[in-house]
Amino acid sequence: MELTNSNGVNSKESSDQLNAIALMSNILAMIKADGSNVDTVIPDLFEIALDLFKAENASIILTNKNHQVTKVWLANETYNTPENRDYFNLAIEKGPISRVIHNKQAQIIHDTLVEENWIPFSLKNPEEESWSAISAPFLVRNKAIGAVTVSKPGKNQFNNTDLDILNMFVNQASNIIEKAHIVLDFELQLQISHLLNEASRSINSSLDLNEVMKSMLMQMNEFLRAEAISIALVDKQSNELVYQVAAGIGSKDIVGLRLPSNQGISGWVMEHGKPALVQDVDQEPRIVTLGDERTGHRTRAMICAPITYKSQVLGTIQAINPTDEVFTQSELDLLVNLANIASSAIANAQQFARTQEAESRYTSLYQDSIDPIIITEVGGQIADANRRAFAFLGYPPNELIEKHIRFLHRPEAILPNTAQMEPNSIRVFNSQMVRKNGRSVHVEVYVKRTSYGDSEYVQWIYHDISKQIELEEMRKDLQAMLFHDLQSPLGNVISSLELLTYELPENSSPALLEMLDIARRSSSRLQTLIRSLLDINQLEAGHPISEQNRTHVQDLVDDAWETVKPGYEKRNISLVQEIPEDLPDIFAEDDMLRRVLVNLLDNAVKYSPKSKQVILQAEAADDNVLIRVCDQGEGIPEEYRTLVFEKFRRIDTDTYSKGLGLGLAFCRLSVEAHGGKIWVDDSPGGGARFNFTIPRWKEDKDA
Repeated sequence: MELTNSNGVNSKESSDQLNAIALMSNILAMIKADGSNVDTVIPDLFEIALDLFKAENASIILTNKNHQVTKVWLANETYNTPENRDYFNLAIEKGPISRVIHNKQAQIIHDTLVEENWIPFSLKNPEEESWSAISAPFLVRNKAIGAVTVSKPGKNQFNNTDLDILNMFVNQASNIIEKAHIVLDFELQLQISHLLNEASRSINSSLDLNEVMKSMLMQMNEFLRAEAISIALVDKQSNELVYQVAAGIGSKDIVGLRLPSNQGISGWVMEHGKPALVQDVDQEPRIVTLGDERTGHRTRAMICAPITYKSQVLGTIQAINPTDEVFTQSELDLLVNLANIASSAIANAQQFARTQEAESRYTSLYQDSIDPIIITEVGGQIADANRRAFAFLGYPPNELIEKHIRFLHRPEAILPNTAQMEPNSIRVFNSQMVRKNGRSVHVEVYVKRTSYGDSEYVQWIYHDISKQIELEEMRKDLQAMLFHDLQSPLGNVISSLELLTYELPENSSPALLEMLDIARRSSSRLQTLIRSLLDINQLEAGHPISEQNRTHVQDLVDDAWETVKPGYEKRNISLVQEIPEDLPDIFAEDDMLRRVLVNLLDNAVKYSPKSKQVILQAEAADDNVLIRVCDQGEGIPEEYRTLVFEKFRRIDTDTYSKGLGLGLAFCRLSVEAHGGKIWVDDSPGGGARFNFTIPRWKEDKDA
C-alpha cells in the first residue's frame, strides 16, 4: 500500500512532481540565462508538463492587448490547420480559457462534459467522454499575455496541488515568455521598418499607375500571410470601386469587378475612410458575396484599409483569409501604413496619367487644328508651329523656325509687345499674314502669353478671315448700290405720286385714293430705310453729325406721331404723351432724331396687343433730356437686351421675328453719335421700355 500525504496525494507521485519541478526550474533558468529561442524549448516544457501531470495534451496560447491569439504551441498537434484555428479563436472568445485570461486566475475543470462553456477540441466530432483540465494565465505586471492548459481523460484528475504546481510553472515562465514576446515584437518591428522603407522606395520609383500597384502587391505579399490580396480604385464618374490588380486565389477573376460604394466591407471603408478588420464574415452584416460569386472562393476573414490622399479616398487595399492563425490589429496597422505610403504615389501616378492625357489631347488639338498655330519665345523668335501653319504659309520647318514672328506680317502691321504682356493675358486683333509666295491673307490673330514648365512662350493662333472680308466688301458694294442706284429712282416715284395726288379730280373713287395713299406711305418707308442704311454706314465709319441744332422735343414727337399714326389707329392703340411744357430743348440733328422716335414708336405698336396704350415720356436729367417709350407687350428677355441693338440681329421668337434688324441698330448709333445713351428695361406696367438720353441745348452751342 502506497503512502499519501494530507491532501491525498501519493508520496511517490509527490516526489516525482518535486523532481519534475526542479528540472523544469533548471530548464527555465537555462532559457533565461542564455536567451535560447523559446520555440526550441517549448517542446521540452511540454514533455515535462505531460510527464509531471500524467497528461495527454497541453497547449500554450499568447494573446495581444485585444485578447486576440498571436501565438499557439500544441504538445500533440500542429496549430496551423483550419480546424485548430477555428478551435482556438472560439476558445479565446467563449471557452473557459477566456475566463482564465480575463479574470487573470487559474481554474480546474473536473469534468468537461458538465462544463457549460467547454469547447470540444474536435469541433466536427464532439468528445463523448469526460476529460479533466487545468489552466493558468501568464501574468506580466498584472496583465494576462496568454495561458497554459493541461488536460487528460477522466473526471477529477487534477486537484489544488496540481493547480499550485501549474501556477509555479507559469510564474517562472512568464518573464521568459514576455522576453520572447518583446524580442519577437522588436524583430517584427525591425522587419516592418525595413519592409516599409523598401516599399516606399519601390512604390515611389515609378509614375506608371500599373507599376505602382504591382509594386504594392509585392510589398503586401511580404507583409501579410493571406490567400488573396487586391487593390481597388475609385471611379469618380460612377462612384464605384473598381478592382485593378490582385494576387492569390481568384486574382484573375476579381480584376475588373465594380463594387458600389454602399456595398461590402471595401465599399464601407471607401465611404467612411476608415480601416476595417473582420475575423468572421459570417457574423458581418456589411459583407457582400459579389467577389466570392465571381471567383468561386469563400471569404472567411478580411482586413481592408483606405488609400487616402489629402482627405480624399482614392481606393482601398484588402487581404482575405489569413494562412497562419488570424488577422491581427498589428497586421491591419501594417496595411494602413502601406496604404499611406502608396497614397501619394498613386495620386502622383494618377495626376501624371491625367497630365499625359491632357498633353496628348492638346498635342492632337494643336497638330490637327484647322487654324495655323505658331509658338514663339517672348522675344518673338518662332519655336514651333503646327502642320496647318506650315501648309498655310508654304514654308518648310527649317525655313520658319527661329525666324521672328514679324517676318510673317506686313511691314505696317502693329503687333503687341509680347515682352510686356502679363502671363495668361490675351490680345485679339486683325492683321495680314504674308505667305512664302508673297500673297497677303487677312487673318484674325489670337495672342496669349503662357507658361510651360519654367519657360514663358507666346501662342499665336491665326484664323483666316479673307472670306469674311470679301463678304464685307460685297456688303458695302450692295449698300452703295442701294444708296445711289435705288435712292434716285425712288425719289422719282415719290415725286410722281405727289403730283398724281394733285392731278386726281376731287370726285375720285375713295378706293383709288386709298390705294394712292398706301403707295405714298410705302414709298416713304422705303426711303426712310435707305436713308437709315446710309446713316448707319456713315456712323459706323466714324463720321460726325454735322447739322445739329436747337430742337424742341414736342415738335419732334408731333412729326413722328404723324408718321406712325395710321398704324396706331389701325390697331386701336392710343399714344399717351407725358411731356412737361417746360422741358428743355435738345441739341440734335432733327431728321435723324425724328427717325429714332419713329423706329421706337413703330416697334411699340408692332409688339403691343390691340386696344392698348403706348406711353411716351420725357423729362430733364442733369445735362440731358431723358425720353422713354413704354409699351404693354411681352417685354424683352434680359439676355437679349444688348443683342437687340446690334445690326441685323433680332430676337429669334415667333413674336420678335419681323424686320431686318436695322431699326434699333440705327437708334443706338444715332443716339451715341449725339453723345447720349440708349437701353431697354421693363416697363412698370409690363412690357418693354426703351430709354435714351440726348444732351440739352446750351447757349454756347449756338454760338
